Amino acid sequence: MPLFSCIVGMNGATSGVAGSKEIFVDFEYGSLKEVIVGVPFAIYPDLEVARWAQEAIKILPETEARKMWERSGKDSISIGKFDLMEKENKELIAILEKHGVRVWRPEILSRERVITNFGEEYVRFSGVSQQYTRDPILVIGNNVIENTMGSLYRRSDILAFKRLFMGRVAGSNARWVSMPTIDYSLMIREGQFDKTGFPVLEGGDVIVLGKKILVGTSMNRATGSSEFGYLWLKSYLEPQGYDVEHVRLTEDILHLDVALSVPRHGLIVVCPDAFVDGIPSYFKGWKRIEVSKKETRYLATNGLPIDKDHYILGYNDHFDGMGVKKALEANGIIVYRIYFAAHNEDGGSIRCSTHPLVRKLDK
Repeated sequence: MPLFSCIVGMNGATSGVAGSKEIFVDFEYGSLKEVIVGVPFAIYPDLEVARWAQEAIKILPETEARKMWERSGKDSISIGKFDLMEKENKELIAILEKHGVRVWRPEILSRERVITNFGEEYVRFSGVSQQYTRDPILVIGNNVIENTMGSLYRRSDILAFKRLFMGRVAGSNARWVSMPTIDYSLMIREGQFDKTGFPVLEGGDVIVLGKKILVGTSMNRATGSSEFGYLWLKSYLEPQGYDVEHVRLTEDILHLDVALSVPRHGLIVVCPDAFVDGIPSYFKGWKRIEVSKKETRYLATNGLPIDKDHYILGYNDHFDGMGVKKALEANGIIVYRIYFAAHNEDGGSIRCSTHPLVRKLDK
């Protein structure tokens, strides 16, 4: 049996009756009921031809950037990384299921499937990265949005969601839409990639706080969301009563959730140095658990609230998470620490690896 069939069947990604349940997400710290957890299949771009990646990996610490060069053109299964990451995923899933959260998984894309859709040269130039399910989609209220990704190696991600969405989203209460498609060839010049002139958006840049939506954009031109992506989301959501705010980030920060976490109302985990224009005024008067730029680049803020009283935090050999854990516990929050180093070295952690389908603030 193909590997992707085992994963899908094991986690029920195609089970259920379409339209049988509500889809809704209101707050970052609402009670999590259903979530998608990624699968750790990746094909690393061939850095001999993917000159753009040399700009993109500025978001990684030097130790992790070197590993990207070592893995150039290889995939996560052949180098043994898939199994390491899936072990970490299983620990994450066990905590979620302990709290009654239903977990869905996308399909695993084969190299052949991506090549059939986009061509062999594309795979070599761009690569594939499936673990970080936060980014290809957005769930805000009952809106399910398929994003146009600003990271070239994430273009194929959405293919793995199609069967899941046909079983869970189609026929539900969700407004299921896609962002405008773009011609990626216009974004590539002499091996370089520039997102800035196009509407691209990634879920890691979007923080949901009721009707207040924060949208980050990194100054890094080769990865993450763009200002035009922010403007598209603003134009789509504001007629529904949302207030959408732009938040600019320094070029060594990939996404807003790498600089900011909101465990509950009145409390944030934040790296002040990551914000070009300062921490958003929305958080004026809130308590802050501050982390350094170095800790931020090792994913110190990329934790996941299960609800306002429980929080999952990843740690690794460079960031042990104890300072953040103790500070959260001092504010009455129970923290689960997971060793997530195999994920962290690719630039993502717990929030990156998950996307909620149902999350509601308890009244």
